[in-house]
Amino acid sequence: MPDVVRCEPLFRPKSVAVVGVSASQELSWGRITVKRLLSGGYEGEIFAVTRGELTLQGVRTAGSLAEIGHGPDLVVLATPAATVPGLLREAREAGAGAAIVYASGFAEEGDEALQDELRAAAGDMPVLGPNCLGLVSRPAGVQVSTTVFLDRERAEPGPVAVVTQSGAVGFVLADLLEQAGLGYSYYASVGNEACLSVGELGTHLLAQPDIEVLVLYLEGVRDAAALRELGRTARRSGKSVVALTVGRSAAGRRAALSHTAAVAGDHLLLASLCRQEGIHLVTDDDQLVDAVLCARRGVTLPPAPRLAVLTMSGGAGGVLADNLTAMGVRVPPLSADTRRRLAEIGGVEATDANPVDLGGNLFRWMDRVEDLLGVLDDDPELDGVVLYLTFGDLFPDAYHRLARAAKAMRTPAWFVWACAPAGELGRLGMPETVLGSIGAFLRRMRVLVPDGAPAKHEPNRSSEAPPRGVWSELRSAPLIDAAGIPHVPTVSAAAPDALVAEVRRTGWSGPYVLKGDAADVPHRARHGLVRVGVAYEQLDRQANELAAILHEVSGDPERRLVAQPLQEHTAELALGATHDPVYGTALLLGAGGDRAEDPTAPRRGLLLPATDEQIRDLADWAALALDAPAEATARAVTALIRLLDEHPGIREVDINPLCVVGDRLVAVDALITHPAEEGAHHAR
Repeated sequence: MPDVVRCEPLFRPKSVAVVGVSASQELSWGRITVKRLLSGGYEGEIFAVTRGELTLQGVRTAGSLAEIGHGPDLVVLATPAATVPGLLREAREAGAGAAIVYASGFAEEGDEALQDELRAAAGDMPVLGPNCLGLVSRPAGVQVSTTVFLDRERAEPGPVAVVTQSGAVGFVLADLLEQAGLGYSYYASVGNEACLSVGELGTHLLAQPDIEVLVLYLEGVRDAAALRELGRTARRSGKSVVALTVGRSAAGRRAALSHTAAVAGDHLLLASLCRQEGIHLVTDDDQLVDAVLCARRGVTLPPAPRLAVLTMSGGAGGVLADNLTAMGVRVPPLSADTRRRLAEIGGVEATDANPVDLGGNLFRWMDRVEDLLGVLDDDPELDGVVLYLTFGDLFPDAYHRLARAAKAMRTPAWFVWACAPAGELGRLGMPETVLGSIGAFLRRMRVLVPDGAPAKHEPNRSSEAPPRGVWSELRSAPLIDAAGIPHVPTVSAAAPDALVAEVRRTGWSGPYVLKGDAADVPHRARHGLVRVGVAYEQLDRQANELAAILHEVSGDPERRLVAQPLQEHTAELALGATHDPVYGTALLLGAGGDRAEDPTAPRRGLLLPATDEQIRDLADWAALALDAPAEATARAVTALIRLLDEHPGIREVDINPLCVVGDRLVAVDALITHPAEEGAHHAR
């Protein structure tokens, strides 16, 4: 657990020394920093370390840090990279509490040695940067940054803190939040994170009583364990973390690498981490604002949530229903009891089917709309309610009452006030509940129901040569079966005639699946080594054709031919595991068969260790997205975790397809990679 007191000199310094203040250049970073401190209302001591003659009201000047006579709480270095280690050492030895380094030219440009020297000079003194855009602590009047954004008129400080790996993007996010009516109180640009990490700064800011939501902009995850702990810390304290990341595509990862010294991790694993630990992961800046608003309100929705639509326009109701359904939200018919209660209140002129259409004479029934919302709030079969009204010029006070009623509902509710009078939404000041258009509402819903479009996966185009320790199906299947994932009955032989004889001895009536099995051909379907639906009378010919191909493409001395009965099934899954150097071990579950490498196919990850509740959440998702039996899926996931625990050397597992056979899951193919060659003989 990071020491939250360690960062106090950064965010609440009683004295600040800025090193590198030019006496002649007003636009130098040091000079701008001093002016920012003065204009921000900072009330502590300010020292300008400069080589020239400089007079600034409220600022003491010195020729060096040593001339100050004591260690300032905060030292800001606005000097070239080469000077930084020496100045940091001087600051630390003088007793400074913390430092900020603006300069670039360290690890992000390939100079790891200079960054190591910086880290050694800092010792245990907290240092923000290098290659950063500084820090803002509005409660303390601290503005240590050169951005022109700080010169603008701004909203009052609010319950949001921003920690960013890109200084400019962080201020853009702060601006968007302010435009949405939500001010920020703290901002930190971490740069290369040489001494202070996102995790440590985030933990410090979550501990502040005036913060409800921590916003992160990440160009890469250097410490997945720290990010997980950050999510847990927020959840324990009743607060929220919202993260915007780059690096989902190859171009995005290249941009991140050229910008800071970050290495972007796999987006699917990051999404899994965030889902498990309650971090709201978003994909663009507008969505981040929506996520912060949802987080402040504490709104969550289950998978495939059920929403009621209450509208004065049948057309708008149809647009809402169509778009909600397309993103996986259900708009179900209302229960008989709810429809009866709506009828008793009156005011539903068109239809009560859902969407509930109030008709065009809403003004006659305006006093009943709040009661209609109350009926929907009482319906246990609904997960959310959206009210859609237009204009409101003649009765803005009534619309304001409805907005307050929607905000107060136990069931999450939103009020789409379309074509509102100019400035009315701003005066209302309820951006968490009231939105100005259907599009704005749908963007909000995409934050709460995020699984419509999985992140793009770019397949590995590298050589077909497998890594050392590939265990083919014949070797993997007994391990998987023993762990608790049933594998289809299988026979094998080295020669085609022997394989046919084995099949005939089993009494299987067909049709069959024939395969070639070899450790050096892990992707055998690409070589024509899988034949599905082989009839009894085709066994000899197909087995001989497979044997010829296997002989051509494989040099494995233990290669064999495999036969299995064709499994009748209703769906195919792909279940696997991988070990990532940043995120650790993760399980992956998604559509199987030919769709396993389809970038649009539904897919989720589960980082280990995982709780029983997280396993159940994954199984429930699979039931909705993959038509998989939830109980059998939970058992299969648990069995795979058991296999990994019993064989810690395993690096990858690929079970594809994992077929849905009634209420069971049956593995039809499997592959394991293990760097050690223990148990080198195939199981027969």
